[in-house]
Amino acid sequence: MKHINKTSLASIKITSTGSAILCLKSANNSCLYFENTEQLADAIKKRQIRVRQWIISVPDNQCIIKSAELPATGMEQAYRMLEFELSAYLPLPAEDLVYGFLPIDKNDNLQKVLVYILKVKSLEEVLERFKSIGIRPSNVMVDSIALQCWFRQDKYDDINEINLLFGRENLFVFTISENGLQRYEEISLCQDDLQSRRAKIIKAVKQFSGEFSAEKQIVLRIAANCDYQTEIKSWFVGDFNKIEFLELPQLDFFASETSPQIDYIYESVITQGLLETTADINYRFLNLLGGKALKKAEQKQLILNTAVTAVLGICLVFCLWLNFAVMNWRIQYACRQIAQEIAPIKHIAADVESKRQKVKAVKDQLSNRQQICEMFSQLYKYGPQQISISQLSYLARSDNASVNIKGQADTLSSAFDYSDAMKDSELLSNIQIINAQQIPRPGGSIVEFKAECTMKGI
Repeated sequence: MKHINKTSLASIKITSTGSAILCLKSANNSCLYFENTEQLADAIKKRQIRVRQWIISVPDNQCIIKSAELPATGMEQAYRMLEFELSAYLPLPAEDLVYGFLPIDKNDNLQKVLVYILKVKSLEEVLERFKSIGIRPSNVMVDSIALQCWFRQDKYDDINEINLLFGRENLFVFTISENGLQRYEEISLCQDDLQSRRAKIIKAVKQFSGEFSAEKQIVLRIAANCDYQTEIKSWFVGDFNKIEFLELPQLDFFASETSPQIDYIYESVITQGLLETTADINYRFLNLLGGKALKKAEQKQLILNTAVTAVLGICLVFCLWLNFAVMNWRIQYACRQIAQEIAPIKHIAADVESKRQKVKAVKDQLSNRQQICEMFSQLYKYGPQQISISQLSYLARSDNASVNIKGQADTLSSAFDYSDAMKDSELLSNIQIINAQQIPRPGGSIVEFKAECTMKGI
């Protein structure tokens, strides 16, 4: 395997020989085998393995396991109460211990739990070993709990279970009764021959089955190498109505096509079981990193989440601003394009309008020419000989037209007779003398007058 994709969660188990078994959340029923921890550290350093959270386990023999009944309404309250109860289990100060618990039963306000206690010094030694590889675990479990989760991948309700895992040197027996009680035991097989092993295993299984209620079915589930499954099954035929064999994890050699020569069944099952513990709510208070470490990790995660939220908020505001800015730029660009297209039309329109005004002025002037000509004709046709016109002003309005006349007469009565003389005119009417003055002249006098009249038919 040359490269491994990034995964959110992975579990790891370091064997007694110094090799490492790794299981990725994205893998399907397979584990990775590293010949030594240096090979694993090199793969992590080169980012061939990229994991966000690591989960590890400690052997059961490193923990002190006690059962307790606490007057608590929930698991969170029970977890806080255990900190003050640790001194009752061990003659050590609470700050030198870390603990976790597994709920067993609940009766009214009484919570029954199984407590796992580990010395801080032992935990630091385990964490230091993984830190040297480049791994900082976020969860520390117990081997038996991981084994239990692996066997219970396909859970049964209201039955009794006996689970057997055949390792190289030990037989691991895990039982679950119908009332939820669990039991875990290791049986050494390293010095026994095949016949002795058979007798010891059958005796242990019968002893476990005898502790169960006879009214319920007992399911025997076996995880063993394929080469021994048929022989092992023959040991229990007739004693159990149902015998199941579980598929063992595949073990792939990292960066190699060969398989490891040593069979790491137990370690492979543990690494797969560790991944299963993260999905079960009953194991959330079994993390042996301790309450302070978990609180610190939560605070760190909270700060990280706050920072990420702030950055995303800033990015969102920037994106909104950029969106409106782009819309504004597009509008401005469209306006410039329209303005460029309108500019020639606007110039032409202005030129056309100026010409239209000139044409209108000429038209207005030409439309009045005939009236002016007729007006002169009428004035001289009906005007008396004693009247002379010295100034004539034509004023056209929207609703009518009028004429202002300035003239001279021999006598004052002749000036007023001018108004009566124009009554026969078909164009001019209502001539009114508004000002008449007699002005002396050498040898006599002359009358100057001003008159207004309105043109008919306008």
